[in-house]
Amino acid sequence: MKKLPVLVMGGALAAFTLGFQGVASAAPAGATAHPSGCTYQTNFDNGAMARCKHSNGGHYRATANCFRWDGGGIVVIDAVAWRSSGWSNVYCPAMTTFKSAGIVSKPS
Repeated sequence: MKKLPVLVMGGALAAFTLGFQGVASAAPAGATAHPSGCTYQTNFDNGAMARCKHSNGGHYRATANCFRWDGGGIVVIDAVAWRSSGWSNVYCPAMTTFKSAGIVSKPS
C-alpha cells in the first residue's frame, strides 16, 4: 500500500505538467451569415467600390489590386471600415495604378 501515494502524486504531477483538457464551446450555428447580393467595380478614380444588397448579419469591404509603377508587382489594398450597408470605397496609393476590384466579406 505504500506505492499508492506515489502513484497518486505521479498522476497529479502528470496532469499539471501536461495540462488538463479544456471543454470546447462554439457559437450557435447560423447565428450570422456572409452578405449576399454583392457587386464590386472600379470607382473610376484609381480605386474600387463594393456593396451588398443584404448584410445577413455580416460585413463587407472593397478591395483593390494596384500595380506599382516601379515594377514592384501588385499591392492589395482593403478599405479600412467594414460595412453592413451602402458603398465601400478604397483607393490605390500614390505611385500605383488600379488593376482590379474585389470584395472581402465576413459573417459578423
